[in-house]
Amino acid sequence: MFTEMTGIEYIKIDIANHWDKFLDKENWSERILWVDTRIDHLEALVDQAEEPALFYAAVKALRDAQEGRESGYPVSLDACASGLQLLTCMIECETSAKLCGLVYTGKREDAYTIIYQRMMSVIGAVAKISRKDTKHAIMTSLYNSTMIPKQVFGEGEQLAVFYNTMETLAPGAWELNKALSELWQPHAISHDWVLPDNFHVHIKVMETEQHFVQFMGRPIAVDMKANIGTKEGRSLSPNIIHSVDGMVVREIVARCQFDKYKIMRVMGALESDQKRQKTEGDQMVRILWSHYKQSGFLSARILDYISEDNMGLVDSIAIAKLIQSMPDHPFKVITIHDRFAFLPNNGNDLRRQYNHILSEIAASNLLSFIASQIIGYHVPVNKKGSISKHILQADYALS
Repeated sequence: MFTEMTGIEYIKIDIANHWDKFLDKENWSERILWVDTRIDHLEALVDQAEEPALFYAAVKALRDAQEGRESGYPVSLDACASGLQLLTCMIECETSAKLCGLVYTGKREDAYTIIYQRMMSVIGAVAKISRKDTKHAIMTSLYNSTMIPKQVFGEGEQLAVFYNTMETLAPGAWELNKALSELWQPHAISHDWVLPDNFHVHIKVMETEQHFVQFMGRPIAVDMKANIGTKEGRSLSPNIIHSVDGMVVREIVARCQFDKYKIMRVMGALESDQKRQKTEGDQMVRILWSHYKQSGFLSARILDYISEDNMGLVDSIAIAKLIQSMPDHPFKVITIHDRFAFLPNNGNDLRRQYNHILSEIAASNLLSFIASQIIGYHVPVNKKGSISKHILQADYALS
C-alpha cells in the first residue's frame, strides 16, 4: 500500500502541489501524470500557478534533474489534517483514521471535502456555506472552538448538522477532543505535563483583569493579563494536541537528521559486555527510559545519551528496534509545523518515518500518560481499536 517513488517523481509532485491547492488532493499517480502531460511547456504555465515562485523553482529543479545536475532543491509535503491525525492516533479510531489518510482507502482522502460534501448532502443546495469556511470550522473545532463554527454555520440547523457530521465521520477523534477539555483542573494556575522526550509543558491559566489608573484627573480602564486559576477553560485540548505535534516534529528531526557516529557508538554498546560504570548521561537515560516505560513511546533522544557504560539501564532489544526503524543514512529536514521539506531522493524515508512515529503513538499509552499527569492520578484509557500496524503502510499520511 505504501508507494515508493523516485526523486524525480517527488519533484513532479511538488510541481503539481504548487500549481493548484486542489491538485495535492489527488493521488500520487494523477499528480505525476499532470506534470508528464505538460512536461515540455511547464515554464509557460508559471504565471497561471497558484504559487508561481515555488512552481517555477520546482520546474527548474526538474530540468536540473533531467540533465543529471544536483540542484539542492527541497520538495515539501504536508500532514493531512495533523490535529485530526493526532487525536485519531491517541484514541486509535479506524473510522477517523480513514478520513485523514492514516488507514489506506485506495486513494488520497481529503477530510475537509468529505465533511463538507456530507453536510451539503444533508442540508441541500440552499446552504450558503463553502468548503473553505467549513475547513476553518473543522480545524478550529478540533482545537475545541465553539465560536468559529457558530460564525460559519449560525446557531440553527446547519450547526447541528455540522456537529452530527463530525460525530459520524470522525467519532473517536471528536469524542477525544471533547474529553480532553474535561481534564481542566478548576482554579489551577497552570496545567503541566512532560512528554516522552522529556519536553516539559507548562501552560499558565491567564485571565483578563480590569484595573483603573488616573490620567489627567480621570479614571482610565486598563485590561491586564493575570495568572489566575479559573473554574472552567477550553484551552487544554488544543494545548495537548499542539504539544504532541511538537514532539512529532522533534522526533522527525532526531530520526532523520541523526549523527551517524552517535548511532555507531550505540550499536557498539549493544554488542558490548563492559562492566557498569557511572557516566554523565546516566540521569537522562534513566529519565527517558522511565518516560518510555510509563508512556510506551521511546524517544530517539535517548540515543544521544547511551554508551557502553549505561546500556545496562535499558532494554537493548528496544534500542535496537528503534535504530532499525530509522533511515539507513541521515538527511536534513526543514520543518514548519506539519510541513516537512527535504531533498527529493529522501522522500520515501521521510514518509516512512512520519508513519513510524504516528504508529508508535497509536500503539503507546501516550494519552493516559499525559492525562494522568494533569489529573494527578492514573487515568486508564479505553481505545476504539488497533490501527498502529495499518499506519505503517499509510500512503497519504503526508501529501
